[in-house]
Amino acid sequence: MLVKSKVNFSNLLDQVMPKINDVLSNQGENHKLTEFVSRYIHFQNILDMGEMKFTSDYCKWAKKKGYRLNERKAAEILALAQNGIPTLPNSQSVKIAVSEAVKLIHSIEESRNTILAQMQDLCNTLPEYSVVKEMDCIGDTLAPRIIAEIGDVRRFKNKHSLIAYAGIDAPPYQSGAFHASERHISKRGNSYLRKTGYEIMQSLIKHKPADNAVYDFIQKKRDEGKCGKEAMIAGLNKFLRVYYGKVMEFYSEH
Repeated sequence: MLVKSKVNFSNLLDQVMPKINDVLSNQGENHKLTEFVSRYIHFQNILDMGEMKFTSDYCKWAKKKGYRLNERKAAEILALAQNGIPTLPNSQSVKIAVSEAVKLIHSIEESRNTILAQMQDLCNTLPEYSVVKEMDCIGDTLAPRIIAEIGDVRRFKNKHSLIAYAGIDAPPYQSGAFHASERHISKRGNSYLRKTGYEIMQSLIKHKPADNAVYDFIQKKRDEGKCGKEAMIAGLNKFLRVYYGKVMEFYSEH
């Protein structure tokens, strides 16, 4: 729901403030882009204010919201407004559409955060939560998600069963004497687990943790000439094997 609302909002922005998301963005709990758009709605409103008034108003707004004061940023936005060509008019109906799009994003984010908080509370009752949290690049958000999608790891016969459940195993394919050597992943398993795993791989690539077997494996596959996506799938395969081993070891010791 959040992704869809952001896509719809982005499409609306292209029609009222083209390329504004090249200058401003939301990051984590930071709502700079949506709050800015909610305040100014349309490039025409910025142009009507003029350079001095807009710069002053932008800096006051940024200070009140706790964002960095930057007159150069105001100048970049003004240049976009002067050169951009909105395709929707600066009308009351457009203002309502933009305001409601912003409210929807904030509302869904609030609901998501509530759900994640409840997931964290539930995870704190699980014995393997501490083990998963100790793994590189898995924090309070990704840990509950990966545990939620995998469930009790002891229900899997072995690590290969977990990989098959994620749908990143290669399906068997042979005909007569022919055996396929290049096969795509099966995608028959849990798509939400694959998505969460992919985000973990992105986090590993971003933070580059030292002495991490999964990150090193991704880099090895890249060095072998694998494309980014293939290397990340290989990394996810490695991660699930490591995850299975660590959690099963924990249960065997307790």
